[in-house]
Order: sequence, then C-alpha cells, then structure tokens
Amino acid sequence: MAPVRKTITVALAIALAGTILLLAWGYSRRKESAAAAAEPAPTHTDLPGGAHEETGGSDAGTISLSPEARANIGLAVAFAEERVVERTLQLNATLRVEPDREAFVSSRVQGKVTAVRANIGSVVHRGESLVDIQSLQIAETPPIVVVTSPLDGVVLERTVTVGETVDQAKSLMHVADLSRVLAEAEVYEGDLARVRIGQPARLKVASYPDRVFTGRVVRESDAIDPVRRTLRIWIEVENTPDRRLKPEMFVQASLVVGSSGRAVTVPNESVQSDGPERFVFVQNGDGYLRQPVILGEHDDRYTAITSGVLTGDVVVTRGAAELKTVSLQPSASGVQDESKPHVH
Repeated sequence: MAPVRKTITVALAIALAGTILLLAWGYSRRKESAAAAAEPAPTHTDLPGGAHEETGGSDAGTISLSPEARANIGLAVAFAEERVVERTLQLNATLRVEPDREAFVSSRVQGKVTAVRANIGSVVHRGESLVDIQSLQIAETPPIVVVTSPLDGVVLERTVTVGETVDQAKSLMHVADLSRVLAEAEVYEGDLARVRIGQPARLKVASYPDRVFTGRVVRESDAIDPVRRTLRIWIEVENTPDRRLKPEMFVQASLVVGSSGRAVTVPNESVQSDGPERFVFVQNGDGYLRQPVILGEHDDRYTAITSGVLTGDVVVTRGAAELKTVSLQPSASGVQDESKPHVH
C-alpha cells in the first residue's frame, strides 16, 4: 500500500503546482488588461509637412496590409495637393462618327461580286481596293470594276459577299476615320448660358474607368427639343491610336464652366462615407489611418478638403472602399491572416 500512497501524493503535488501557476498567470493577465484600459485613447495631431503623430497608443486604429493584400485590391495612393477646383456641368453623351469622316461605299455599275478584299475591322487607306465586281454589261469580256476606299479609316460594316449581284443603290461597306469622334450630348435649357463653342471638356467611359479623354465643344444645334427642353451639342475628342473610343459608346462628359479658389484636394475616389461622416485613409508608416475630413467643393476629379488633411499627406485612392469595409468590421479577437486586410 505504501507505493500507492506515494504515487497519489506525487500526483496531488503536481496538480497543486499546476493550479498555482494558472492562478499566477491569470493575475498577471488581469494586471496587463487593467494597465491597457488605463492608457489614454490615441489622438491624431497634424504636424508640419503633412505628417501625423499618434499619441497615447501604438498604431491604434491603423489598418495594416500585407504586400499580398495590397496587390490583391490594387491599392494605390496619391498626395494631397493644393489645386484649383473647377466647376463643371455633367452631361451624358453618346459617341458618334464625324459626318465628314465616314463613307458608305457602293458600286457605280450593276454586276456580280467576284472578290471582297476587306472585312469588318480592317484598316484601309484611300484608293485601296475593297470589292471587285464583274459588270453585267453586254460585252465579249465583261469588265471588272474595282471599288476602292474613298478615305483612310476602318471598316465598320460589310454588307456584301462573293457571288452576290449588286447595283448602284446597295451599300457595300461602311468606312470611317475614327482618329477623332464626336460626343453628342443634350444640355437642358436652363444650363445653356454656361455652354459655349470651344469650351474644354473631359470625358470618361465605363470601359476605361481610369482613363480621362479630353475634348472641346465644336458645334451646337439651333433648335430646342420641344418635348425634352434640351439642346444638342457635339464635343470633338481625339481618339487613341488603337481606337479605344467606339461609335455608340456611352460617355460622361464634364464641361468646365468655371473655377473656385485654390484648396488642398484629394482625388474623389479617396473620399469615403459612414453615415454623415466623411473620411479618407492616410498612409501612416506601414499602415493606413482612417482620418475624418470636412469637405469643400468638388469637380469630376478632385474634392477640396477644408479640415483633416494637409498638403503632402499620402491618401489611398484605389482600394479605399476595401479599407472602409475592413474599418467597419468588429475588432478581431484572434490570430490575423496576413494575406488579408486586418485591424491592429
């Protein structure tokens, strides 16, 4: 029986020692929690040069992103800069081919198509062969008539096939020079005084959201639509070498109608909202701090900031919406996944 009593005594001693250690650890943790709760809340102080100072805590409220997470959301930043904020008139528009830069190609004789030398999307030059037609004139050897392009451009439409019989009334191809296009917009009657020929404009299309195209108002109608009470205007826009602007595309046009004074500004996409609060994410070391701001005027590119951001601050542009989502989540209580955004 002595060995059994000895074994029980040893087991009880080990259990008692473990209990003491657990109690000691719990007491230490309670002291640490109390000390953390007693620390003052972090505050944000603006310093010269646009720097920010965090006091009363270490990176409290700062969102930390791993390099992989930044790449996943395509995070980009920009400097807060002093700029003139322009006043703009926002218009919806549709891209059109310039009337003097397009042609509907037809044959001058009736005949049978023997060859088609261009297709939709083909780049053609003035005088280049498009269609060969064997004339139906009575002759020992019916002549071959070559239909050529009347201008440099691209084939937008092809309506002819080999073996088809065509006459002078049929359009064989639609060719257009798309090096410049027109944005056709409607201006409400009450805004006509703000529009003039030669007025600069900026245009954006959904296909290329990060690209801004520039143009100018080149003509306007002289008749008001009696139902819509609008006037049509046309904005001439230079196309890209690869013709990214396509006829019939919808665009948003911003006519520059005036400007305000200079102010500290950030790109529009930097500004986020949470109820009535407006804020931006300012780069804070290796993290991004949610910074409340007061807004001034804005145009189609920039928003004036009257309080909360200084010239030289680095603010998040692309990826700000994703950071907002993270900032609105409850604080994590466990291990953080470094491949995804997380909050310290």
